Amino acid sequence: MNIWHLTDHKAGHVAQARGLFAALERADFAVNVVDVSVNDLSNYALFLRWVSGGWIGQLPKVLENQKKPDLIVGVGHATHWSLILLKKCFPKAKSIVLMRPTLPISLFDFAIIPAHDYSEAKPIVPDHVFISQGVLNPLVNQHRHEKNRHLILIGGASKRYACSETELIVQIKELLAKLSHQEEPKTIILTTSRRTPVTLIENEFFKENAYKIQLFPVSVTPPGWLFEQLQLAEVVWVTKDSGSMLFEALTAGCNVGLLAMPQIKQDTVTQATDVLSEQRFFLPLSAYLQGECFQEKQPLREADRVVAKLLDEL
Repeated sequence: MNIWHLTDHKAGHVAQARGLFAALERADFAVNVVDVSVNDLSNYALFLRWVSGGWIGQLPKVLENQKKPDLIVGVGHATHWSLILLKKCFPKAKSIVLMRPTLPISLFDFAIIPAHDYSEAKPIVPDHVFISQGVLNPLVNQHRHEKNRHLILIGGASKRYACSETELIVQIKELLAKLSHQEEPKTIILTTSRRTPVTLIENEFFKENAYKIQLFPVSVTPPGWLFEQLQLAEVVWVTKDSGSMLFEALTAGCNVGLLAMPQIKQDTVTQATDVLSEQRFFLPLSAYLQGECFQEKQPLREADRVVAKLLDEL
């Protein structure tokens, strides 16, 4: 299966696409992916190629001498028009957009949309639209989780949440105190994101507790490090702003705890997180401190589930 992947190079968008491709491979398809940067695409040239039947307008060099695509996949608003025009140029290919597009969904052959982005009143979901629980990712549960290994993932300020370093330090202190009262020793690893204030890990608290917490700022973690840690951790504590990491931890088969962040805006994303928390897919730290235990949940396999539906339609 030849796939042209239109990319804006944003890490979250790339991970979604890789999740789709990995699921296709698990479904026993030989997948050949060509990554095409949106920076190398000219919508004007693609339009000319379409209306001229291929006589005018050039494809980017990366696509020269490539086999015609079976699928053309785009994630991110910057890919939408190029995705539509490439589909016009190669009408036998199927176009797939991995998000709720700002353009009409009918312009794409398939759309894979997270449930929190598809929240119309009494929605009638078209046959070519697949609703996923969270965004897709390339993880699966490899059953390598180490008992008593805790991973703390810290995000930062976003359009929905503020970041209070003081409140985060208090929560981490409370978590450490809770874990220290348990008999078995714990491995505790903390990492940050690009949105985390640098001053957080410079806090005196981490120097005082260096023997308890292993610090790995995002600036020193190599590619693939986080996904490997998710395969090893038994419990993952994630700040509430980090939606993708919450679903990645669930997909990896971890117990997932939720660290609070000051909310500045309510929308379908925050509501979805709250609902999953109420259903105990995510266990709030406050409940854990009061003695509530993690409930056993089946790991998410959303990429595999969506791909099964996609293949039925193809």
